Amino acid sequence: MSTDQFDFDRSGWQHDHVETNGVRLHYVTQGEGPLVLLLHGFPEHWYSWRHQIAPLAEAGFRVVAPDMRGYNISDKPRRGYDIKNLTKDVRGLIRAFGEQSATIVGHDWGGVIAHQFPRDYPNACDRLIVLNAPLVRSWYWGRRNFPNNTYALMMQVPGLAERRSWSDIDETTRRVFQSVAADDDAFSAEDIDIFADALKQPGALSAAMRYYRNIYWPNWFLTWPDRNLRVTCPTQFIWGREDRAVRLPFMEEAAEYVDDLQQVIIDNAGHWVQQEQPAQVTAAMLEFLAPAAATAGPAS
Repeated sequence: MSTDQFDFDRSGWQHDHVETNGVRLHYVTQGEGPLVLLLHGFPEHWYSWRHQIAPLAEAGFRVVAPDMRGYNISDKPRRGYDIKNLTKDVRGLIRAFGEQSATIVGHDWGGVIAHQFPRDYPNACDRLIVLNAPLVRSWYWGRRNFPNNTYALMMQVPGLAERRSWSDIDETTRRVFQSVAADDDAFSAEDIDIFADALKQPGALSAAMRYYRNIYWPNWFLTWPDRNLRVTCPTQFIWGREDRAVRLPFMEEAAEYVDDLQQVIIDNAGHWVQQEQPAQVTAAMLEFLAPAAATAGPAS
């Protein structure tokens, strides 16, 4: 177990569902105040933010961690996994909670969506936090990330990865989380079981892979017109230094398009940075978000 691990408080979590952009999404929420959306990646769900939900809520924020389209107990439509529709899901979430804007936080695929969101909806993004996630146009394209992109290439054939590398969901889930963590013991057996059980929901595994099946077509072409747009809202990048999947050069590339950027490198952390070193990550997030909490005043 990472020396930075600490217990998380489930007592304030509330589970519910919300309609957005034609899908029904499950979410966990806690707190009152400015809205903060926590977007998970692959092969996760809302539970990947278990360490951050309560501290952010206690700091004066309304925290919402959804199961993204296709994951866990959210709807799993056959279509709608291109990047523009995924940012539209997030825009719909903000409106569903009665707000016009929010702080967007994303890791892995959630981070890819978070990168794109202020480009698609600049007035709806108050602040942006991205953890170990590349720009959509640079992820797994060509030889740049070979051989780390081979698993994504396998996913391009519907059913192939499900039958081969993911035929044993329990074992593959354990291997995926341990393979790109800095510490093999960063996740408990219970954590792995929770993530694996979510992927066993009917249709969830194939739905999660549809995110990858949109990387080359149509995401590359959908984002061509806005490839040089800049992010102008206050932004924080948090990166696990030892990430072997989404390495530091991806952060450096994304930083070229951000006007107001704070970069935080977390030592002794791999790809699952907010779960491997939760205390450090949560502290960095709270420091970055302090001006928003101060502006909003005490939580009701």
